[in-house]
Amino acid sequence: MRLLLTALLLAACAENPAPEPPREPTGEEIARARAFLAEGQSALPGGWTFRTIPFGEDGFLRLGSASPESPRGSVLFVPGYTSSPELASDFLARWYALGFEVASVDLPGQGGSVRRQDDYQKTYTGDFSVFGAAVGTAVEAFDRARMSSGPLILAGDSFGGHSLLRAAADGDAEEADALFPIVPAVLPTTGKVPLGLAEFATGLAVRFGQGAEYMADNGPWVPDRFDPATFEPVCGDREDRAFKNDALMTLDPALRVGGVSNEWAYGMVRSGRDLLRSEALGQDARPIRMVLAGKEVVVRNDAAEKLCARAGENCEVTVVEEATHCVYLEEDEVQEEVHQALLRLYEELVR
Repeated sequence: MRLLLTALLLAACAENPAPEPPREPTGEEIARARAFLAEGQSALPGGWTFRTIPFGEDGFLRLGSASPESPRGSVLFVPGYTSSPELASDFLARWYALGFEVASVDLPGQGGSVRRQDDYQKTYTGDFSVFGAAVGTAVEAFDRARMSSGPLILAGDSFGGHSLLRAAADGDAEEADALFPIVPAVLPTTGKVPLGLAEFATGLAVRFGQGAEYMADNGPWVPDRFDPATFEPVCGDREDRAFKNDALMTLDPALRVGGVSNEWAYGMVRSGRDLLRSEALGQDARPIRMVLAGKEVVVRNDAAEKLCARAGENCEVTVVEEATHCVYLEEDEVQEEVHQALLRLYEELVR
């Protein structure tokens, strides 16, 4: 054990080699991305518009929305890590077609929201209360301007699901009538490395001034990182959808997000443990409806289920057995199970 701790300490203190400068896409890669997206892969609902809202002292968030005539209710969606409203357009377009006013916000460090100054592609911070506050700011701004007088459902995917739960735990997002976390990243999976050991190692890196550095095997986004062979276990085998995020980032540098930093990884685990102990979440009277993936390999379903159990009868779990973590890229019939769960939640709110 002493040798292991020494190795971890040396790794945390070592100077990480600077990652290779990000390579710009080639003409062939740009052409492929354009052809892919021309097939309607990034179509947001009709009438979709983005606006910028202030966040904190000098930050800002990109908030987009669209509303059908006479919307039955409103759904604000928080995308996951490296994601954006453009990537989640299948969900947003389907909810719009079901009669909901829809909105989505980029979390700090992603999309068109405030970015780091040292490297705009790096994760924004390791303090996850910032992401909860961003969700709360977006909910408040959307609630003031929304067209629907029906219930407001706060939905989020993966990192976005974690962030909306963090907002609720911190007393933000009070305007939302219900919470709808989809494959929420309460705690990550860490493979053969015990979670506690991974937390200890990233914590050491933070303490020894390496918090903002990319974790091992992480770095800036590159246009040729997409590999269907490694992507399939995480996000399914729909290659006609799986390339979508990289196609978007190829054509729009503003959407690019790189790998995970030490401080972000450490912050996620600490925040997840806080969520599991949160008295506020345990006492939240609003309906919480979680959707989990049966083929999950990225986050720990047991942690999400434990959090839901602490919330008591207000929280229910739906497991979509054929879904991977990237449920928003799955077959239509798999996605439809998520949409039906949303409709059931809506019916509960208006009953």
